[in-house]
Parts: sequence; structure tokens; C-alpha cells
Amino acid sequence: MPKDRKPAIAAAAILVLAHLVLLAVRYGTAFASLWGDWIGAATALLAVIVSWSASRRSGSFGKRVWRLVSFSVALAFLGQISYTYYFDYLHAPTGVLWPSDVLVFFWTVPAMMTLFLSPRDPNSGFRWLRLCDFAQVCTLVLAIELSTLYMPSRWQQSERAMALRAFHVGLAFFGLLALSFLVRGLLTRSPTARGFFLRLAGFFFAFALTTNTTLFAFSVGNFRQGTWPDLMWTLTYCILVLIAVNWDGIEQLPETDEPIGPSLQLLMQFSPLLIPAIVFPLVLRIAQEQFLWSVFLVMTSFIAASGRLFVVQNQLVQGSRELQKNLSLLRGITEGTTDSIFVKDLQGRYLMINSAGARLLGRSVEEVIGKDDRELFAPENGREIMAADRRVVESGTTQTYEELGVSAGVARTYLSTKGPYRDPNGEIVGLLGICRDITDRKRAEEEFRQSQQKLRIHFEHTPLAVIEWDTQLRITEWSPSAEQIFGYSRAEVIGRDGSFLVPTSQREHVEKMGQEILQQSGGTRSANENLTKEGRTISCEWYNTPLVDESGRLLGVASLVQDVTERVGLEEKLRQSQKMEAIGRLAGGVAHDFNNLLTVIMGYSQILTDGLPEASPLADATTQIRTSANRAAGITRQLLAFSRKQVLLPRVIDLNNIMLNLDTMLRRLIGEDIEVLTVPGRNLGAVKADPGQIEQIIMNLALNARDAMPHGGKLTLETENTELDEAYARDHQPVQPGHYVMLAVSDTGTGMSPATQTHIFEPFFTTKEVGKGTGLGLSTVYGIVKQSGGYIWVYSEPDRGTTFKIYLPRVDQPSEGVEPEKRLGGVQRGTETVLLVEDDAQLRQLTSAVLGHCGYRVLPAAGTDEGLALCRENHRDIQLLITDVVMPGMNGRQLAEQVKQISPRIRVLYISGYTSNAIVHYGVLDAGLWFLPKPFSLSALVAKVREVLDASPDGPQGERPDKR
Repeated sequence: MPKDRKPAIAAAAILVLAHLVLLAVRYGTAFASLWGDWIGAATALLAVIVSWSASRRSGSFGKRVWRLVSFSVALAFLGQISYTYYFDYLHAPTGVLWPSDVLVFFWTVPAMMTLFLSPRDPNSGFRWLRLCDFAQVCTLVLAIELSTLYMPSRWQQSERAMALRAFHVGLAFFGLLALSFLVRGLLTRSPTARGFFLRLAGFFFAFALTTNTTLFAFSVGNFRQGTWPDLMWTLTYCILVLIAVNWDGIEQLPETDEPIGPSLQLLMQFSPLLIPAIVFPLVLRIAQEQFLWSVFLVMTSFIAASGRLFVVQNQLVQGSRELQKNLSLLRGITEGTTDSIFVKDLQGRYLMINSAGARLLGRSVEEVIGKDDRELFAPENGREIMAADRRVVESGTTQTYEELGVSAGVARTYLSTKGPYRDPNGEIVGLLGICRDITDRKRAEEEFRQSQQKLRIHFEHTPLAVIEWDTQLRITEWSPSAEQIFGYSRAEVIGRDGSFLVPTSQREHVEKMGQEILQQSGGTRSANENLTKEGRTISCEWYNTPLVDESGRLLGVASLVQDVTERVGLEEKLRQSQKMEAIGRLAGGVAHDFNNLLTVIMGYSQILTDGLPEASPLADATTQIRTSANRAAGITRQLLAFSRKQVLLPRVIDLNNIMLNLDTMLRRLIGEDIEVLTVPGRNLGAVKADPGQIEQIIMNLALNARDAMPHGGKLTLETENTELDEAYARDHQPVQPGHYVMLAVSDTGTGMSPATQTHIFEPFFTTKEVGKGTGLGLSTVYGIVKQSGGYIWVYSEPDRGTTFKIYLPRVDQPSEGVEPEKRLGGVQRGTETVLLVEDDAQLRQLTSAVLGHCGYRVLPAAGTDEGLALCRENHRDIQLLITDVVMPGMNGRQLAEQVKQISPRIRVLYISGYTSNAIVHYGVLDAGLWFLPKPFSLSALVAKVREVLDASPDGPQGERPDKR
């Protein structure tokens, strides 16, 4: 859009509005006439400026035509100024000649000259010719004006008749002028010229209407000054302003030249010479009254005609010389090239062929002229060539294609460019062609194409990203795999350096490494982090090789890139999993040995406590021993939970019931400054888990959340059914897709950094102050969840809070009620015989003493072999076998099976510090077995022994382990 468009339109609108206001306020007055004429003159001046501006932003054709239009409107502006002075200031009579009368028709002469111009005119060489034509048109227009309108004697005889005559002449003149522009616009094939001429036709139609309306008012004697017809002058010039400001200046040449026949060419060259024959009789009519004008017009017309004849003759001479020169040049080109150049007629016969073309056919030029392709090539091949030639002629356009030619027994491949051969009138009279023998080139291209095809297949289908760089390390090639890995399309990266692929912290190192690659001959391998278009950080392995040509010149660098993000993540997860598993095995082993010691400590401390007088000063010491032992037992239970070595008694439960039952306790435990929000899921599915362990999970997570909100906050517990699909499982290894129940615990606390999140499930890891945490809370949660077949994930950001999401497999079974824990009564005694097999001497001695003290006959054994021997000797008396699960040589389950073979009626109570596959599978106690976890109290031991001995033979045996 032109920069002056809006200001020009605004100025035109202001002038029209001003004229409207003037007529509305002072209609029909001399004041309205005077200022209306000045507004019209201002509008004409605006049209001059806008037309000149249109010429400056136009091409060659637009520059010439708009300058002529600007010159014409400038003459009209001068005429408007002269008319205003004589009509509004001097009030001169209409019967005399005003200076403005000379410009009534004459101002159009420069615009009329545009009818002779075309976009295909050369920029030079026509100046003198157009100048002569301009002089001829000027004399013709002045002769018409002076001979028909400006004869004083006739105005004196009948002013009304002359005014009417002026109206008729104006109507004919401007009507023919507008019609000429219309016809010129319709006949031209140039879009640019058509747009210009049709727009000017519209303007001159409007001007003809305006001018002839005024002339008609003068002729009938009812012209009034300062009336609405005055507005038409302003509007007419505004039309030209709008045409000029909307001219885009873009010039388009026609697709084909406009055909000009010889007769039309003669008419165009010599029609201006007819103007003197028209001017001479016209000036004879005014010779008596306008003698000087008559002499001036006749002399100017004949001088211009003579000048035009001279210019045309000079152009013909120069054209003939140029033609001879061009023919010689063309002959030298056709004979000096190795390509075949030929011309055929419409029947396919050769009219001309150069020597190179004849040699390709194995003939002389004379042998080729007059023959067609069927005679020069193999018959079938010749017919194919002639059929292709006919298609080119019928299309009327030049075409380039490859064709096969078999001549003199030799097959050749030609690159042919053929087009229609036209006569001077533009009629197609044959075929013009140039053919090049490309047989050797085609063979080399085919070999190269196959090589490139193989390389392209490798480039596009290799899973590795292929990137090529120039010597400034700017990207020159970018494979589809690179698009998939980094997210950028080829168009987005070509020409850029690689800094956008590298994190800011590594750019200096990568740039240094790139310069080192350019200075060496071998390839390098590197692994580093990269950035994708989405901003993700990925891990990639780069294999970089300098590209060196045969001369040793460095061309760039080729890189093969492999996205190893998933592999690195899996390796990190594997290392983390192995670390957690190793820690778990260590914790389980420590807990096993530690539980034996704790059982002995707890047992003897209880015996000491029971044997001391009530006022003994040692009572407090024994109490401290028992308290510390119980705390140590709690730590071992947490270690067993993390290492998944504790015994679970799973039930089909509803997590909503567990969560709601803990609601009151949590509120009391968390504190009043923390809001607790419980959101149970609707139609929640059931899960199979140990209710007590689920409670432990919720309590541990709630206490952690409390510590993360020292100034209060919000704790949210929610459950819902969820389905983890394949996509989720891929991003969260080792999750298995399926139906789950989610338990989420969220807080609005301080949150955690990514570095902290990688260690939170490790035993004894804590961010709390020394003495304020054991670091086993989350590791216990992790172990319980894993042992229950579930998954746990943490989502946290510093100062954004933390959310733990636990996914437990959903089961299609009704939930079971949670049985209340049994309360122990007083010490229960017995007289039965008990076989005790325990490899720990201290624990064996303690257990034997306690049971013996309660009335039982105890047969202690330090190992499985000794236990089997005692069983064979006393199998009729033994009613209960108490055995450790993990022992050297034979485990407790294997011992029990052999004891059952000796005496099937003997019942078995297993004791152990952690689970073993001997009696527990995946942490779940096998059905039909009794189990007492270490460490245990003496009262728990006595109660469990009595429970096993008194149990019904068919009753359930796998009850919840006693926690006392």
C-alpha cells in the first residue's frame, strides 16, 4: 500500500466536504462561486501531486504514463486558475477569448500521448519520434479549437449559437477521447496497460460529463454561479486522485507479444503524417482572423511530420544494419556450437540445420534439408519424434524434454528444447529446436543417482540422527531422525549454528570441542545433554567425523546422533533399584541377627523386672532397658518393612474405610494449624493388602507432611479408581498396565528439590535436624507398597508442596471387615512337651527357661539334626515343635516336614526375625501355619504357645503376628 494513500484520500475528502459546506451555506452566491472554483483548483493540484507520486513508485511504463497524466492535470490546474481570475475576479464577458479557453481541450494532449505507449516499448530510442508525435497532436488540437470555437466574428454574430457549438464539440471531443482509452484498454494484452487505460477511460467519461454539463448550461443561458454543478469539478479531480493513489506500481508483461500485421505497422508508422493534411484545411478557415496562429500551426505540423519521416528512415537504416549484424552473429553461434540447431516446417521437414546437428545424424547438411525424421531416424523412432514435435506446436509453448534418437544404428539420448517457429505476424509456421547429446551424461547421472539413492535411503531411514555442518559449524543437512529427536524441522535449522541444541552451561565446552574436531582427521565420540524444541533436556551420544575431500581440504563435519535418554534413565533406575535392593538385603540381614539379640535382651529384662522387689532401686534401670529394646525393635520392624522381609496378612479391603477410620486420629495427631481434607473416591474398588500396613503408610506420610508445614497448611488425602495405560507404564518403569486404586497424600509444605527426591526412600536418609527423625518413615512406606504389589511416585517442587501417589492393584472381590486385635489375658501355663530348635544359644536358653518355668517340658536342640534325633526318641510325648525358620543346613519348613513324617499330630510354631520363602511367599504367610515374629516378649511367647496347643485341628492358623 502506498505511503501517501491515506493522506491523499483524507485531503480529497476534506476538499469535497469543504465544497459541500460552502454550497450548503452560500448556495448560488458569488462567494460560493469564487471559493468553489478555488477548491476545484486545489483538488486539481492534489491530483497533480498524487499522479507524480504514482510515477515515482512505478516501473518503466507506469513512470512514463503517469508523468504525462501529471503534466496534463497541471495544465488543467493552470486553466482552472485562469478561469477563476477571469470569471470570478474580472467578470469578463464570455464572447471574448480567455487564456483558459485555449486549455479547454489542449490540457488533454499529454494524456492523449499515453495512447501511443506500451509496456514493451524500449526505454530509449523513441524520444525524438514521440516528440514529433506530440507536436503533431498539439497542432491538431489547437487547430480544432481555433477553427471551431475561437473565431471572434462568429461570437459577435451569435453568442448563443457558438456556445451551443462549443457544447457539441466538447461532447464529441471528450466522448471520443474516453472511448479511445476504453478501446485501447480492451485491445491490449498487458494487465498493467489494461488497468491504466480502463481507469483513464473512466476518468475522462466523468470529465466529459462535468465539462459538457457546464458547456450546456452556458449554451442554453441558464448558467448560475456557485451552484451544485460546481461540485462536479471537485468530484472529477477526486476520481483521478483515487485512481492514482491506488496504483500499485507492479508491472506485468503479457504472456505473448501482441501480433501486429504489416498493414497495421504501416498505418502506425505513417498515420501521424496525415495530421498536416487535416491541419491545413482547418487553419484556412481562421487565416483571416487568426493569421499568426495559422502560420504557426502549419509550420509546426509540417516540421514535425518531416522530423518524423527522418527519424523513421534513420531507424530503418539502423535496423537493417543491426539485422545484418545479428544474422552474422547467429550464423557464427549455430556453426560454432556442438549442439544441434534446426528449424522444421509444419510437415516436419527440415528447413535449416547446423553442421553439428548433421554430424549427429551421420549426414551432411544438404542430405538433411527437406527430409523428415522418419527418413533420418529408425522409422518407429522417427514417428515418435514427429508426434512429440506436433504436441509442441499444438501447445504453442517452448518445452524442454529428453528424447531417444536412433540414427545410423547408434542410439543417443538428447536433451531437446523445442518451441513454435512464428512468422512476423505471430503465426506458427514451423518448429525451432536445439538438441544436445547427453548420452554420456545420462550414464554418469544414473550411476550417481543410484549412489545418491542408496545414501538417501540410509540418510532418511537410519534411526540415528544425521547432521552435517560446514566449516563454521553451521547446519547444512538435517535428517528425518534428527527432526524426531530434537523436534525441529529441516527448514528451522538449516544455516544455524548448534548452540540452540546445547544447554547454556555446556555451550563453551561444546564450541571448544567443535573446533578440536575441525583440526583433526579422525572421528570422535562424546556424550552430553541436549535441548529439544519443547525445552526438554535429553541425553545423546555424538559420533563426529571431519569431512575431507581428496585434496585434503576440510569441507565440514558429519555427525551421527543417538538419543540415549531412555537408556540412561533405565540405567539410572537400574542402579537405583540395585542400590535399594542391596540396602534392603543388608537391612534384612542386620534385622535378623539384631532381632535374636533383642529377644534375649527383652526376655531377660522382663525376668529381672519380675524378680525385683517393688521398691528396688534397679526397677527404673530395667524399665529403661525394656524401653530401649522396644524402640530398637520398632527400628528393626521398619528395616524389615523397607527390605520387604516382614510378614503380611493381606485382606480384601476398602481404602476409603481405612482412610475414614484414621481421620479423627490424624486431626488430633497433626495439630489444629493444619487443615485435613479427606476426599474418598466414589465407587472405589477393593485392594488386597494388610490393613495395619496401610494404616502405617497413611500415618507415616501424614507425619512427614506435618513436619513439612511448620507454619500450618493443608493436608489432603484422596482415593480414586484409575487405569494406568501403556504410555504411563513406559514413562514410569517398572509399572505394569492395568486397573489400580490410587491413594494420594498431598501437602502445601516446603516441597523437595529433584536431588532430594532421588534419596527419600533410602533408609536413614533425612533432611530433618539431628535427633528429630530416624530416616526410616518413607523407606518403610516404600517397602510396604512394593511388598503389597503396588507402586509409589512422588511429585514435588520447592515451595510448591508435595504429593505422594500410591497405586495398588484393584481386585474384583468384596471387601472384608477388619478384625480387632486380640488382648492377652494372664500368664497361661501348661504341661505339654515342646521340642525347641533354635541355633542362637542365648535365645534357645531363654526360651527354654521361660517355657519350663510355665510348666512345659522343653526339649532344646541347637540344630536340625539334633532336633530330629530328639523327635525320634520322644515322638510319642512331643505335642509342639517351635523352630527358627532360618538355620544352617536345613530351614525350619523342611525340619517341620520331616518331623510331621515322624509324628503327624505334632503342631508347629515358626519364629523368625524376617521372612523366608520357606513359609512366606512375596511377604504373605502361607495358609495353615503359625508364626511369631522376632523380637517377641515372654508373655507373647507363652500366649502364642498356648494358642497353638489349644487351637482346633481344623481351625484357621495364619493369624496376625503378635506385635507385643
